Amino acid sequence: MRQKNSKTISSKKRKVLGAMGILILLALCTACGGAPAQDSANQEAASQDAIVASQEAGPSADTQAAFDMEFHRGGRDARAENTLYAYQYALENGATTIECDMQMTKDGQLIMGHNPVLNPDITTDADGRRVEADKFYVADMTLEELQKYNVGKIDESCEYYSLHGRSQVTADARMPTLRELFELVRDSGNESIRMSIEAKYNSDPAMESLYDKNPDKDRILEEFLSLVKEFGFEDRVLLQSLDWDILVRMQKLEPRIETVAVYNEEPEWGTEDSTTLWLDKKEASPWLAGLNIHDFDEDPVKAASSLGINDVSPYWEELTPDSVREAHELGMKVIPWTINNREAMDAMYSMGVDGMITDKPWVMREFLESRGETLNPKTEVDLPYHLDPDHIDVEDDVIEGGRDAAF
Repeated sequence: MRQKNSKTISSKKRKVLGAMGILILLALCTACGGAPAQDSANQEAASQDAIVASQEAGPSADTQAAFDMEFHRGGRDARAENTLYAYQYALENGATTIECDMQMTKDGQLIMGHNPVLNPDITTDADGRRVEADKFYVADMTLEELQKYNVGKIDESCEYYSLHGRSQVTADARMPTLRELFELVRDSGNESIRMSIEAKYNSDPAMESLYDKNPDKDRILEEFLSLVKEFGFEDRVLLQSLDWDILVRMQKLEPRIETVAVYNEEPEWGTEDSTTLWLDKKEASPWLAGLNIHDFDEDPVKAASSLGINDVSPYWEELTPDSVREAHELGMKVIPWTINNREAMDAMYSMGVDGMITDKPWVMREFLESRGETLNPKTEVDLPYHLDPDHIDVEDDVIEGGRDAAF
């Protein structure tokens, strides 16, 4: 798809500007003593046209909602995660931010996906067979090879389906590239939505083959920054990562890109990346850009701030009111993950967080509306990845201890 010139006003933006002009003229007319009686019906019709045009165009950069409602992997309990269907769902349902994940392929392309190895729970081959577990490493495959697989439907017999699949509306889908995400956002006409993109990296040498297959960090960031600049999205993307060194490098390359330190310390989850702070070890964690958390009183907010990172994104159950206050005093925003029920949302909201990441956007929207937050409106997007209905209204399972949040 051809990129639009940044100096060209989009058709939807022209609608909004024209609509604003109509409203201004009507206001001036009223201030000068009102319009003739025979024109009153025309004025009312023009007013309604102006309002409709503004709604059709979606939110502009000037009307961004104050509270950051982030759709996790595009809203994975409504659509297949990290697919164009999920990203269009976020665009249509008033997301402030699309939260998503990127990795680098063997041929240097940035592809959207959470797992470093193709996950059989969500992936089938061209013949409809589930892929073999722990076999197909993203870093070992080309973009062409990866896009032959279908990641649109969860295996209904697996645990992941009971956690996130029952409420999904599904369709066959392939893994999109970062370029395709940027094209979708550009072509939607939505000029305010942001993208919080997690750079996936396996920082702990104990991860063995995953660690050995890591692409070069600078190569990832150079490709990422090249695409961001091509689309003029410097002020609309955030770069997040469990690997804080990637964030430090990004700041040196382009300070305009907001950086987000992700962290969690949940040893019961049972994976190397479930404990990134290393609170129970004396040595420095490989995830923290050379820092030892014990040099910062075991305080990840203070540690991230010392590196100049802009924001923090902790697992929600690790967040405290004191850490939120501290972050705000340091000029940092707090965006916890992944919050899927009203009780947890209420706890986080009461602490004063700046936003929340959720798998269940319809639940969060209802909660925030009940708290009087002004949210981005729902709006139709005339692009190919719309599905109905909004979601399937059923209850998913929850794992004790929160492992389903990062699954």
